[in-house]
Amino acid sequence: MRIDQDYLRTLLGVFLDSPRSFVELGDFQKESIAIDDKFLFHMQLLEDQSFVERLNKDKNIGYVIAISGNFEWISRPLRLSAAGHEFADALNRKEIAQILKSGFRDASMSTLKLAATELLTAFVKTQAEKHLGLKA
Repeated sequence: MRIDQDYLRTLLGVFLDSPRSFVELGDFQKESIAIDDKFLFHMQLLEDQSFVERLNKDKNIGYVIAISGNFEWISRPLRLSAAGHEFADALNRKEIAQILKSGFRDASMSTLKLAATELLTAFVKTQAEKHLGLKA
């Protein structure tokens, strides 16, 4: 399965739009996000990068995978880490999202993380120069 950047943005949006400091499985379902293989795949990628974690910092974010490959998802309170918020911030900026979708369309999650971080840093520097007259 390939990484779907729009889908990642949608998942991260559920965290960002939550009125609480955490989300649960039902929050994704309320947004018509199916708890399927695509969901598992992308949540595991977010977990791999330490972008998503259990609210109480336990390691298991809620899925159990059988030998057959079938999985069950048990609702656990999940939160975005600080790094997850930074990644979500980058993906939610139109300019950065466009660059990632065109120049990094088939990139790995590690490459997306690096590119998003570098692009966000460049964006912040540009905004600081523009609004504050600061030279980086």
